Amino acid sequence: MVNRRNFLALGAVAAAGCATVPQGNVAKMAKKQPGGGDPRMRGPFPIMTTPDRADGQWDCEGLAGEARFVADAGCPGVIWCQSNDAIDLLTFDEKRRGYETIAQALAGREIVATFGCNGVDAAQMVREAKAVEEVAAKYPQTQIAIISRPPDSGKTQEDIRAYYEQLAAVAKRPVIIQTYVNKTCPAPDVKLLVELASKHPTIFGYLKEESGGDKANERMLEEVAAKPVIHAVYSAWGGWQWLYQSRQLGSEGLVTERCAYAPLLKFIWDRMENGDADGRLTSAFAFYRLLIDQRGFPRGDMRGYALHYLKRLGLFKTTVTRQYLNAKAKEQGIVAEGGDRHKWKLQELTLSSRQQAELDQCYDDMMRFVGRA
Repeated sequence: MVNRRNFLALGAVAAAGCATVPQGNVAKMAKKQPGGGDPRMRGPFPIMTTPDRADGQWDCEGLAGEARFVADAGCPGVIWCQSNDAIDLLTFDEKRRGYETIAQALAGREIVATFGCNGVDAAQMVREAKAVEEVAAKYPQTQIAIISRPPDSGKTQEDIRAYYEQLAAVAKRPVIIQTYVNKTCPAPDVKLLVELASKHPTIFGYLKEESGGDKANERMLEEVAAKPVIHAVYSAWGGWQWLYQSRQLGSEGLVTERCAYAPLLKFIWDRMENGDADGRLTSAFAFYRLLIDQRGFPRGDMRGYALHYLKRLGLFKTTVTRQYLNAKAKEQGIVAEGGDRHKWKLQELTLSSRQQAELDQCYDDMMRFVGRA
């Protein structure tokens, strides 16, 4: 586990390829050209973790409270449901109720509620998109967008094109395209993404770029160069290269399941936007890395100890969570083994008193750092 007492002495965390400057110096930022599109669709859009009750049913009250927490922190957007556990282990009816719960909780707030619409095929995705449009019509005071990854069953670029063309026929709002879904479906070509954005400029042109390895950075440069047809490109990967990608490549936000750290994400974003006027951007990002680099403690997925924080904040009632019946820890988190992504069991986060004390100290230090203690 990272020792917070050694953290500041070590200086900024050296994320792979991450440029750093001494505190107090103003960082050189990549010039971000105007992207057109919807100006609200920029900045950190944390993905919410789905709260589960002790009986395994998800908690509407907890979901609403979590959405308000992200809004109160000042993040411009929030996302549900888009992570593996939120998508695969929820029924369509649960998703539809979740869309409405969040839309109601955020009515009149200055935050974009962004709902995941995904599918093994286009039919499943379209059903979810239609449900989002029904909720949007019912809650006109809520700002609503969509995020969608390619089809699980996709094999070719034409499969991906047809999938998003069907989404464009239903959606009446901005759609963030997530560029990765699985090892069998290819990432959509940058050329295809530009063509979709050119044909449907009020819908497409917002990209969560998370293609594997260095390809993501190479693609991000191409995508940013395609402005204003492409409107905004978001970092991913848990934010591990967010600082580098913002300062050097021109990314304009972050999409990741890290909503427990929404106050820090907003703090970082403000400095990205103002050219790091107070010279605290590197230190703030290093603090973020301190928190997220404990992701394998004690669970290997993105929820992990964030469940403890969300319960401590009074947002969740339990640290119980649905887990794949046959689960395996991989680099991207916990995945279903054997192909069955719908059967689940309950798992509870357990921490020793020392583990809780260290996690709490790190979080409290973070809140003091951003001036929210």
